[in-house]
Amino acid sequence: MRRRALLHIGVTGLAAMLVQACSEGSPTPPRAGGGSPAGSPGGTGQAASTFDPSGYVPAAVALAELKKLFNYDKNQSLGATLTDKRTGDGVILEDLTYSDARGHEDLPVYVVGPAGDAGRYPAVILAPGSDGNRDALLDEAMTLARAGALVGVTGLPLKPTGDAAADAKVVADAVVGQRRAIDLLARRSDCDPSRIAFAGHSWGAAQAAVLLGLETRLTGVVLAAGSSRMSRWMVRQQVPPDWHAYLDSLARFDAGPYVAAGGKRSVLLQFGRQDEVFPKAEQDELTAAVAGTKERKDYDAHHDLDKVAAASADRVAFLKRVLRLK
Repeated sequence: MRRRALLHIGVTGLAAMLVQACSEGSPTPPRAGGGSPAGSPGGTGQAASTFDPSGYVPAAVALAELKKLFNYDKNQSLGATLTDKRTGDGVILEDLTYSDARGHEDLPVYVVGPAGDAGRYPAVILAPGSDGNRDALLDEAMTLARAGALVGVTGLPLKPTGDAAADAKVVADAVVGQRRAIDLLARRSDCDPSRIAFAGHSWGAAQAAVLLGLETRLTGVVLAAGSSRMSRWMVRQQVPPDWHAYLDSLARFDAGPYVAAGGKRSVLLQFGRQDEVFPKAEQDELTAAVAGTKERKDYDAHHDLDKVAAASADRVAFLKRVLRLK
């Protein structure tokens, strides 16, 4: 691992200082679609208010074919580069970049771990909404790290363009980017690779849903403010002339076939009763499709469950349980 910089600061007030410092120095892109609700997948397209694709259901594709969209060279170097490191308040925070093996060499990730005695810790990846704002999940990451987890917080934004091929590539590359983030943690000497979880919010939940069909390494997954039909949200942002063809392409990344795949894992689904981004029908469809051990929690909240204290507490409790943390 190449190192560029190393900083140590005191314990007092570290949580606030971490958020401020990392926000100022982070390569996190600005929010996509500036007027969207906080934590939502992104902005709204010009025709979003009148366009309704909810009646169109593309033809199903077998999971075995879908999996081919996310192949990558597992032997290619992760190219991990440490750009900053801060210690205190019971945690060690590393700011890194890594390669997705698909041509993106500087994907950002925070890695937050317990301070103190060295050990082998269970791992969890936290994935934010479409703005890719890692700082939004940093407090939650620190809470989990102090409980004994090694936590990666990725920042992979999504801004639909209406170009089916381009948008499909962004989604597929993002899922591979998350698989590489799992690789990054699992290969560390301080990680216990037999205990790995993933928690995603909104766009992060869409990626988490796909990972349920791909990653046998995951023992627990959180789908917060997710949808069964992410493609319908995407097509509304920039409505293309041939929107049927767009949905045919992007529906390959919808949750259904992935979450229905069997596996030894536990799943927590979280929804806001006043979610203004994903309708209740899609929430219910997602819940019904998830195979295996699952639980659902609904909150008197909107889409931004990354900012709801009760939802955060439930995520932390779930992850502590499935990862067997203290």
